[in-house]
Amino acid sequence: MWKKKVSIAFLSVMMLFGTAVSASAAQQNVSVKVDSKRVSFPDAQPYFESSRVMIPVRFVSESLGAKVSYGKESSGNKVNRVVTIKLGDKVIYMTVNSSKVLVGEKIITLDVPARLQEERVYVPLRFVSEALGTQVKWNQAQKLVSISTGAEIKEPEPDTEVDNMYGDFQFKDGFDDLAKALFINNTKVTNGKLTFTVPKGATATYWTNDMASTKLVSGKTYTYALGENKGSISINLVYPGKNEQEGYSLFLDSKINADMAAKFGSITDDAIVALATNKGIGATTLTKVILAAKEL
Repeated sequence: MWKKKVSIAFLSVMMLFGTAVSASAAQQNVSVKVDSKRVSFPDAQPYFESSRVMIPVRFVSESLGAKVSYGKESSGNKVNRVVTIKLGDKVIYMTVNSSKVLVGEKIITLDVPARLQEERVYVPLRFVSEALGTQVKWNQAQKLVSISTGAEIKEPEPDTEVDNMYGDFQFKDGFDDLAKALFINNTKVTNGKLTFTVPKGATATYWTNDMASTKLVSGKTYTYALGENKGSISINLVYPGKNEQEGYSLFLDSKINADMAAKFGSITDDAIVALATNKGIGATTLTKVILAAKEL
């Protein structure tokens, strides 16, 4: 679902449109392409709400060349989260949980408002893409959203080209507080089970393959069995004063999607850790991540 131009924000998080409704899109198998190139959703997957495809606002917008900014506005005692999307002379301004959206100077009413899910802002895919002057098509059989910008496509990316879906894993410079707390003398796999303690200050969620979620408590220890259909865990840490966060997805199922199965499907006795950066999605086994963390 996810060699090419990768726009970040699960694997997975951390995350234009629609951290993380789930670390796997297997729930609904929704894929998004912009001019035939797949859009990566590393830590926040598309989902359906009222027959609308909801997606993390940053990923597709950046694939379209748009810029996304987040902020807060106070109204009396209420503080609202706002999202601004800019592409050329087109500007979209929306408030989380509000159905009213400002497009240029025109107010539009949405049937499904922007949502905040696990530190990611989700918006209706079709509305934002069309507001930015693109064409959107939905393939029900393939659960595929195709967005066309009208640009010439010289080398279309076939569905089967996923050789670099998961590249080399490398910690992000300047963002390793969570890595040290999570992987050094903490997370381990024993007898087919993953055990870890959620680092203090971090947010964590366990996701089943059918999209059900359970929030985990900071400071508490959890144990999950490895294996097919066992789901995944997203863990994130926000850096105060910075516009980025550190986040990892721990996959209990090495075959959670076709891309991961192609690279890690033979591994049944270890968890798979994925990290999204502006270079793409890196993934490797938990054992290797623990060793790398000790070198930080």
